[in-house]
Amino acid sequence: MKKTFMNSRIFIFTVALIGFGLSSCDKMIETPPPNEIPISDAVKTADDLQRLLNGSYNEVANLNGGFSEMLAEMLGDNLSSPNNNDLREVYNHNVLFFNSTTGGYYSMIYRSIFRANFVESKIDAVSGLSVTEKDRILGEVAFIRALGHFTAVRMFAQPYGFTTDNSHAGIAIQRQVTTQPMPRESVGAAYAAIISDLTLSESKLPDTRSADTLGAAYPTKWAAKALLANVYFQMGDYAKAGQYANDVIESKNYTFSDTVNLFDPKGYSEHIFAVVSNGNIDKRSGGFSDNYSPGVPTCQMDKALWASLKNNVTDKRLGMLSVINAGAQNEFVKTNQFNAQFFNVPVLHLTQMLLIRAESYVMTNSNIAQAITDINAIIKRAYSDNSKMVTSGISNSALLEVIRSERRIEMLFQGDRIHEVKRLGAIEKQNLYVHGHPWNCSGIILQFPITEKTSIFDINPTGGCN
Repeated sequence: MKKTFMNSRIFIFTVALIGFGLSSCDKMIETPPPNEIPISDAVKTADDLQRLLNGSYNEVANLNGGFSEMLAEMLGDNLSSPNNNDLREVYNHNVLFFNSTTGGYYSMIYRSIFRANFVESKIDAVSGLSVTEKDRILGEVAFIRALGHFTAVRMFAQPYGFTTDNSHAGIAIQRQVTTQPMPRESVGAAYAAIISDLTLSESKLPDTRSADTLGAAYPTKWAAKALLANVYFQMGDYAKAGQYANDVIESKNYTFSDTVNLFDPKGYSEHIFAVVSNGNIDKRSGGFSDNYSPGVPTCQMDKALWASLKNNVTDKRLGMLSVINAGAQNEFVKTNQFNAQFFNVPVLHLTQMLLIRAESYVMTNSNIAQAITDINAIIKRAYSDNSKMVTSGISNSALLEVIRSERRIEMLFQGDRIHEVKRLGAIEKQNLYVHGHPWNCSGIILQFPITEKTSIFDINPTGGCN
């Protein structure tokens, strides 16, 4: 991953770096290095607090600009085996605890959470902060914390539904500023904390957020609702998932685009929460463009998947794929979706909400007509003719198959596939395999870095899926 950083005029307070190694830093606090800002002087105004909060968004952007999505794709079956040792461990479902790529990824997740918690701990020390400003900041903190925990629990723990009561090992839930080792709590506890934060976030965030240097990277209440839709969908709570997706869709704040590439500026009207790239200096989309780059990219499409799709000649989405060295031994398939020098990355978007609402309505048998309308909107955009359109006489099981099939193509390379496999395995008890490994084998989740292992925190089983 190419690490990218915030525009230089958005400074990150040194105090926010306390949690980087989650190690003792008393000396740093007592005697700040030369030219650094002491804590007592750094956080005095609402602007100071917002700049400190931007430190969290810095990590959110680095995580969700394609890096997190790429690692999730490596766990799934959309890509072929990479020519990279760290990523090959992920692809082979045998990540070692010394893997620097996944270890750095884990650290980034918790840095974003730590920094958000630090802002929360300082909010009462700021004078002149209006109730509206305070609520917004608390809502942003809760959103960042929920997004971080949701990312961590899906990548480093077995999915919701893996055990009947979800008592299986989850992640550390970081609710406050601390450098002390934290216990590994259950997956059930993690999801409860995520929902609690998002419910708070939904109640405190504004309906709209004025664009500034970070632009659309700031969440609104609709982003909190959209993330709640994703969380409940992963849990198999389709009634609530459908409700929250419907709330976002019916808000009319987001417009269904006519492009099949939501990473193109024409697709930005769908972005509910996005990582914004302002240019090559502030290139937040590097996790996509660098790993799926022109030439011979690290991330290449799985050949079996390509074989199953390539005959759908009316599917415009396949136009974003290229076969290189066709017919030769070194033939590979790559995407051109991320070829722009920089672009905004949708973390939550309208197409995703339509897919969630459609499937949730079918699963609850609550509004089949709307489910058909939702998937037909996506199909009409995706294909050059109407041969794939769904009619009202379709059975629920056939409709569900269409929705899930379209979801895989629509969400291709966005880190969605592995979570779908786990959801269907855990919630619907489907007997699914990825690269010959069952969905619930121990190596199909990422391994924690060895530095996390303590007397109160057991890392995941070693040995992969063999």
